[in-house]
Order: sequence, then C-alpha cells, then structure tokens
Amino acid sequence: MRKFLISFALVSTALAAAPAMAQGYGQRGPEQPYNRDGGPQADGRYGGQDRGGGFSVGGSRQAVFELSRDLDRIDARIERSVQRGTLSRREAFGLRRDARQVRFQLRRSGRDGLGGRELGRLRFQVAQLEQRLRSERNDRDGRRF
Repeated sequence: MRKFLISFALVSTALAAAPAMAQGYGQRGPEQPYNRDGGPQADGRYGGQDRGGGFSVGGSRQAVFELSRDLDRIDARIERSVQRGTLSRREAFGLRRDARQVRFQLRRSGRDGLGGRELGRLRFQVAQLEQRLRSERNDRDGRRF
C-alpha cells in the first residue's frame, strides 16, 4: 500500500507540473529580437537603453557592425587630430595600437556571435578609447599619459 501511495503522489505531481512547463512565458520567434524586458525591439537593440544585457539572433551582427563603425570613426578622428596638430605622433601611435587590439578582439569574438558580457566589455573598451582620445587631444603635452 505504501508503494502505491508514493507512486500515486509522484504521478499526480508530474501531471500537475506538466501544464506549468508548457507555458511560454513571453518567448519570441527567431525573427524577433529580445530586449532585457523580454519584449521585441523594432531596431534590434537590447532593452530601452542598449546596454548589451541580452542576446539577439540578428542583433549580434548589427552590434559587431556598430562597434566596427565606431572604431573606424575613432581612427578617422586620430588621423584628423594628427593633421591638425592637436595630437602628437607618439600619442596617435598608442591610440592606434589600442584601437587595433579592440578590433582584433571584436573580430575574434564576433565570429560566433556576441553574448551580452562580450558585447558590454567591447563597448566599454571603445568608450574608454574615445575618452582617451578626447583627453589626449586636450592635454597639449605631446606625451602618451
């Protein structure tokens, strides 16, 4: 009798849990990107503030493209600053080297798609590089740091 009651309890628990496991909880199809709140975004970005907290099927490629474009802009700003004389060749060399390292990491990580942490880390590095470029342009000392 005891074996029967234990098996009956297990079966009833499994049957009660089956409808709960079948619920979708806001899942989307592969054609709709996710944001941090679980809803789709029309522009393929993650969440309302685009902090890279989620993963998107099509958004990862777009994020790689945006980061690559930002690095291209940084390279162009470095060249312009050297031509204008607001950045020394030595400062430009260090900034170009750092931009090249970020671009290498972007290519290496972007092959299989970027996860939220990788994307956030690369965006942070690009933002740091932009900040360093601004500070090097305005320091007027001709040295790296």
